[in-house]
Amino acid sequence: MAGEAILAFVPDLMFSVQLREAASKQGCTIAFVDNSADFSARLPQVEPALVILDLATVGAQADALVRVSKQSGSRIVAFGPHVQTELLASAERAGCDAVYPNSKFKMDTEAIIAQWLAAKRG
Repeated sequence: MAGEAILAFVPDLMFSVQLREAASKQGCTIAFVDNSADFSARLPQVEPALVILDLATVGAQADALVRVSKQSGSRIVAFGPHVQTELLASAERAGCDAVYPNSKFKMDTEAIIAQWLAAKRG
């Protein structure tokens, strides 16, 4: 749906270009943050349909970020290093709608964003 927004806690500038392109193809805007204070400030401003979390960056903050994102009604997709299985499992337990290894998320960014935006609408 055009006009929806994504809030991405993804500080990787190179990957942000790929995310921006994928969001644009879905008719969405995307806002990037690189710390939890900015995330908390931007969440009510952006009112995202989808939140994307880079688990390698958010680490132990994932539980709190997922909780406030769920309260806002956002879907949450997270990604992280495949070798950090406990980190990925912890994000699932925290309530992320989907958790992907970095390679899968970066290879299928556009399809994943489309899938979870559609899930939000459905």
